[in-house]
This record gives sequence, structure tokens and C-alpha cells, in this order.
Amino acid sequence: MQYQKQVICCIAALLLNVCTVPVLLNRLSLHQKLKLKLIQPDVISVSMPLPDNMSATEVQETFEILTSGFETQYPDFGIELKIYENPEEISDISDMYINYRPEIQTVDISEIARELSQDNYFLSFSEFHEAVPLSFGISVLYYDMSDITLFQKLSGMKTITPEQFPEDVVTDTEPAAFQAFLENPEHPVIFPLSGMQKAEQNPHSSGRVHMMPVLYQNQPEVYHSNFCYINSASSRNHQKIAMLWTEYLLSGEAQNILFAEHYGDLPVHRQAFDKAVSQHQEYYALQEIKSVLEENAHE
Repeated sequence: MQYQKQVICCIAALLLNVCTVPVLLNRLSLHQKLKLKLIQPDVISVSMPLPDNMSATEVQETFEILTSGFETQYPDFGIELKIYENPEEISDISDMYINYRPEIQTVDISEIARELSQDNYFLSFSEFHEAVPLSFGISVLYYDMSDITLFQKLSGMKTITPEQFPEDVVTDTEPAAFQAFLENPEHPVIFPLSGMQKAEQNPHSSGRVHMMPVLYQNQPEVYHSNFCYINSASSRNHQKIAMLWTEYLLSGEAQNILFAEHYGDLPVHRQAFDKAVSQHQEYYALQEIKSVLEENAHE
């Protein structure tokens, strides 16, 4: 009888351990798992479409710097990046995707939020579960500075509200409407901030176009972009490496390389945001909304 009780106690203890260990492992951070060698060195595949604001050569050079930085930080881990000019050609068997989501089940990435200090970012990562945004943008008013009447009307303004829009403003945010503005910047237009790169490259608008953040009820219209998705069909080890790679892309170093050095969307990292604003003269007006972005991140 005593022997049977001992056996039952041993079995109960074993079952308790079996149930408890996964729970304890799930509570470990990525870096704790890495230190305990629960994440094994390997190479993951990452796919992304060619960004609108960069050439294939620029993207390749940029991500070579990023992958080198990641592999320096995590020796024996690697990133195999594939960039597609035609998004329809992107495979659905990659471990991770940037700025593209095929028809796949994604991994819950809330684990990444536990690794990052909220004070460094303009968003709360706890709000995101299926994907993590690397950048954000806002709606802005583009106008022709060579239009003296319009320039005088907007002179001294650092932000603008719908009530202050010029009478002939185009609020159609379709790319075709913005392209028409670039070819002939006669009427002001509302469009995402990422359009500034095209404005600078277009010979008809380069040097003539200025932008001003739009506030709706004293708030900028924020949209998140460049989402990272992790494939649930990948091995758990590859999923964890993809989370480490995503976390690296959210570091100040990577955010500077990705977004501060190019016109386009803005880095979610605050220090990288400051660098982007200081490096691009057309972004100086964004200093006016920084405090609002910081307040929204803590709500």
C-alpha cells in the first residue's frame, strides 16, 4: 500500500513537471532562451517586395549592412534575404516577411513586446499580435512654394487643420491624384508623407514642393507600415530567430539605417526619428508633432 502511494506521488510530480515546464519556458524572454541555448544557431529566410523609395541596389546594400550587424550581434545566426520586384512572385514558405503578407497563418509576436522599452518608441507594441510595424507615416498637405499667394497664406504655419485648407485643395489620396500634382503642382494635395521622396525625384516638383503635417482634432493621422510577419509553418527555432531579427530591426541602429537616411516613412524609434528630422530639411515641420506622438504612445 505504501509502495502504491509512492508510485502515485511520483507520477503526480512527473505530470506536474510536464505541465509546469512549458509554462515556465513561455515566461522566459527571447534573450533568456538564447542564453540557455533554447534557440539554436541557424539561417532563416526573409522575403520582401522592392520598396518604392529605393532601387534594388540600394535595398541590397542597406540590408547587407543590416544583416551584417545582426550576424555580428548573434554569431552563427544568419539571414537569407530575398527581394522581389514583382510581389506576386513571393513564396509562401519563407520564415518571415517584411511589408508583405501572403496567405499564411502568422505567429503571435507579442513576445517581442517584452524585450523592448516603451520609452524608446512612438507606439505600444502590446497592441500588435500578428505583426510588428517598423515604421509609420502621417497625412500631410503638399503645396507649391512658388505660388506666391498660397505661400503667403500658409507662411508661418507649422501644421494645418481641415478648416485651414486652401479652397482648391485636392483631398483624393489616390496615387494617381498625387502623381498628377507632381506633374503640375497647381493645386495643393493631401497625401501620405512617404510621397516626399517622389516629389524630390520628380523634375517638375523638385525644389518647389513643401509639406505641412495635417492635424485632425489636434491629432496627426498616423498609419503604421513595413509590418513584419512570421510564418507559423516554420520551425519554432526559426520563429524565435525571426523574432530576434525583428527586434534588431527595431533597434536604434537599424532604424537609422532603414528610415533616417531615406525619404519615406518614419522610424518608430524616437532617436532615429530625431535623426531623420535633422537630416532632411523638409522634415523639420515634423518637430511640431513629436510631443503629440509621444503622448499617444503612452495612452
